[in-house]
Amino acid sequence: MPTDKIQPKEGAVLPLPGVSSWGKVVNLLPYLVLTLSLSMTLFFWHQYDRSLALRFQTAFHDKSIEIMDRFLNRMLDDEQLLRGAAGLFNASDSVTRDEWHRYALSLSLDKNYPGLQGLGYAEVVLPKNRERHIRRMRAEGFTDYRIWPGGERSDYTAIVYLEPFDWRNQRALGYDMFSESNRHNAMAKARDTGDAALTNPVFLVQETEKDRQKGVLMYLPVYDRTKAIATAEQRRDALTGYTYSPIRTKDFMSATFPKAPLDIGFRIYTENRASDSALLFDSVADWKVSLPRNYVPEFKTSRTVKRFGRDWLFTFQPLPTFAREQGKNQSRSYLAGGLVVSSLLTVIAFMLRHAHSSAVRATQALRESQERYRKISEDSPAYICTYLPDGTLTYVNPALAKEARMSQAELAGRNLLDFVIPEYRPALQDSLAGLAPGQPPQTGELAFFAPGGGVIWHQWTNRGIFDAQGRLVEVQAVGQDITERKKAEEERARYEQQLLHAQKMESLGVLAGGIAHDFNNILMAIIGNVDLSLIKLPQDSPVAGNLKNIETAANRAAYLAKQMLAYSGKGIFLVEKADLNQLIEELRHVLETSAPKAQLKLDLSRPLPAVEADVNQMRQILMNLVANAAEAIGEQKGEITIRTGSVRLDQETLGNVILGGDMAEGNYVFLEVVDTGCGMEEEVLNKIFDPFFTTKFTGRGLGLAAVHGIIRGHKGGIRIYSEPGRGTTFKVLLPATGAASAPVEAEPVQDDWRGEGKILLVDDEETVRNIGARMLRELGYTPLVASGGEEALALYRENPDVRTILLDLTMPGMDGEECFRRLQLLDPEVRVIMSSGFSEQDVVSKFDGKGLTGFIQKPYTLKGLKDVMRKTS
Repeated sequence: MPTDKIQPKEGAVLPLPGVSSWGKVVNLLPYLVLTLSLSMTLFFWHQYDRSLALRFQTAFHDKSIEIMDRFLNRMLDDEQLLRGAAGLFNASDSVTRDEWHRYALSLSLDKNYPGLQGLGYAEVVLPKNRERHIRRMRAEGFTDYRIWPGGERSDYTAIVYLEPFDWRNQRALGYDMFSESNRHNAMAKARDTGDAALTNPVFLVQETEKDRQKGVLMYLPVYDRTKAIATAEQRRDALTGYTYSPIRTKDFMSATFPKAPLDIGFRIYTENRASDSALLFDSVADWKVSLPRNYVPEFKTSRTVKRFGRDWLFTFQPLPTFAREQGKNQSRSYLAGGLVVSSLLTVIAFMLRHAHSSAVRATQALRESQERYRKISEDSPAYICTYLPDGTLTYVNPALAKEARMSQAELAGRNLLDFVIPEYRPALQDSLAGLAPGQPPQTGELAFFAPGGGVIWHQWTNRGIFDAQGRLVEVQAVGQDITERKKAEEERARYEQQLLHAQKMESLGVLAGGIAHDFNNILMAIIGNVDLSLIKLPQDSPVAGNLKNIETAANRAAYLAKQMLAYSGKGIFLVEKADLNQLIEELRHVLETSAPKAQLKLDLSRPLPAVEADVNQMRQILMNLVANAAEAIGEQKGEITIRTGSVRLDQETLGNVILGGDMAEGNYVFLEVVDTGCGMEEEVLNKIFDPFFTTKFTGRGLGLAAVHGIIRGHKGGIRIYSEPGRGTTFKVLLPATGAASAPVEAEPVQDDWRGEGKILLVDDEETVRNIGARMLRELGYTPLVASGGEEALALYRENPDVRTILLDLTMPGMDGEECFRRLQLLDPEVRVIMSSGFSEQDVVSKFDGKGLTGFIQKPYTLKGLKDVMRKTS
């Protein structure tokens, strides 16, 4: 459009249609404005005066609710503290004084629960157990302990634990709270309902004449976890004690309100009626609030609520400072302001003609600016659009229309929200609601439906256009495609998560392996002594049965250590080519027995490549997975399907496999266990391989942890598919190899074999040295013992006729590997049998080609030592 048609001459007024008629209206406008503004001022002043009164009452209501909620929430914190303490008793057969002290210390009561006098436990003592209870407490060091007050009662509830155990709380030790009616009523209510209950106001027995305060006590019952508590009678029978907390009211309220609300006066009663006996706190009296003489509040309100076994009454009244803060006297100022505004409006009316001319010129400038914006937008490669506050598109540039595969005309009038993924629409709407004049543009990311299907990501910067009243009239938006960047960020986050998980599992594996190693040394002494004792005892000895029970328990502990070694990835003992189909068929009867409620189905692929694996550990994997599937099905009818097959995995596929980072591309055999059970939440899925994590009541939490370690030791991986209510699938992936190897027949064992000569036994554990030496003597050898590498070298120099050295791998100072190297320097033909709690494969691989004579794994029995010595002699 030519500019000479729209620019006026200097000093001229822009000609407008109908200006003469409008001019007449403008001449009368100031008088009309004055009359109308005065009328409106008086009207709105009256309305404002009424609204002030309403606002005053609303603010008072909100402040009252806030005070009541803060008090009840602090009481709720105390209840949760007691529930945690009760949980300590529910999780243990007994809680010692030291455990109670450490539990209370961990809570940091003075820091996290200011205002609470302490955390205590009162034990229920029957009359027949009273004297035994007193003797037990005195044996703990409280020589003057007694249950007080004295007298015969049907039962007692003596305070035995109270932390912090300072001078004030020590005054309450042994106090029978059930003997006092107020406390008795609250404790009986807690006992019969199973919920927390509070007393009426009392003076705590810890109080002294100085700084004497009212208080309350909150009780939560502790029941015998072996007994039913469905009814009130059952709860009374199962009661063992109470966790409780004494609360000093002034201290508690000072902690609840660090800045006391001095603009509202309130009282708290522990009953639904106002009485001196039920008055717990008076803010005016207890906080010493100064009031004008003969002060009478405008109004009072009260609220009742039923919590913690009591009907509470809260009364509230405004204080003088509250009225001042709420501006009760502002109406006259409002009237004066209205008169000033009326005057200003009259002045403004006289300025209307000049303002009207300025508005016309501004409109023309805006049109020119919009035309320049349109030209820039049409040529820009960025996505540009404008839309109304409800999302209706008013303009779309060619770049955005091309991205949407629609014309500009087709997009105009469509709603932007229709193209946004539903879960991101609230975020866009919130962003638009947050636009305000004077604020910088807002930038955010949104997910859109892709024209060809799928999802694309855009980054948009929104700028609001506002009218003179500050209302949003339009949004200008500039965007770009960031789909590739989002994919890269998601991929990086996924790899970081996998790396963190791998590091956690590796750390836990190292810990489990170290514990198992030390555990095996202890078991070595137990199993060895039992083994030797059984040899010496006649079969009809009454002690033999006890020793066999010890042997059984020790072997179970050794199996537990093997599971920990398996979790650490160091539990592979005998690797051979194995056929998983054959293994499953051999175990079918055992698996059906372990899952009696489920129907077991086999879906085995034939032919199936063999895998290099320890067959015993493959059995352990299969048994653990089927047992977990049976547990997931529970008492309901269900199906467990065991499926095998082979698959080729590339690097991209391995990224979605647990332990996939250690796996190489190639062919894999899979073992899949599918159940129709309850499934798992994501929170459980993230923890199932952690050692000692279990969802079973009687589980040890090592089954799936051992599965994880075994698969990691076999360079395999795991996939898990599970949804709550839709079952679970465990898919174990193992590297494929050739055909399975034929079983090797065991060599006949010579039971009457005996050895001779000197054997040097080296171990840093004294118990292992002692039992190992006794075993060697039993086999006919003459043992020499050394507690470390240096001592072993010295003994070997002094005794050149030593036939074999039984050497521990893990020792402080000079370990077994270094000692073995030093021994070979002294005698290249030295015969060394390495001993360790780790598996043979892990140990022997360190000495491959270095002349190691043999290996024996701890804990070993006399028979195991005999077999190793016979094979290496």
